[in-house]
Amino acid sequence: MTRPVAGFAVLVTGIATVYTLALLLGMPDPDWAYLARGIIHLGELAAIVALAMTGAAGTGLLGRLGPGIAGLGALMLAVAEVITESARSLSDTLFAIAPNLAGIGLILTGIAVIRTGRWTGWRRYVSLVLGVYVFVVVTPVIIVSGGPPAVPAIGALLVWEVLWVLMAVAALTDTTEAAHVTASR
Repeated sequence: MTRPVAGFAVLVTGIATVYTLALLLGMPDPDWAYLARGIIHLGELAAIVALAMTGAAGTGLLGRLGPGIAGLGALMLAVAEVITESARSLSDTLFAIAPNLAGIGLILTGIAVIRTGRWTGWRRYVSLVLGVYVFVVVTPVIIVSGGPPAVPAIGALLVWEVLWVLMAVAALTDTTEAAHVTASR
């Protein structure tokens, strides 16, 4: 079941990357874009779920807690996007909390992935880098620039999406390797 979840995550985060790049290049954001952005965050949630399903974070406390916290943050981001027009105050509150939860959860997950040693190379570090990126780049740039549609904010979000794609690809690659091992037995 991990492979379809990881594939969905790669597809949605890949589309999100193209969408964010188009915004950066001047594409106007349609009025209904908040709904599409909600789906984007569900794709990010799928990347977290896929990573957790691979077992790369292990079964220890960090390996269980990290993806749960990150998943809650991604889910809250999806809700915040969808209710942007109907409940602005609640949406703003969720946007203030959710990225921090996602970042903390991804850092914990990243530490767990590194500790298990199950993944090697770039895959071993991608969730940690994504979590740190929330606090070192995304949050400060959004605060200073005022957030989208400011170009620096969109640029920071473009890198954020690329990192999500990489995390989804890491999970998908893990499932592909497992399929090859199983097929060769």
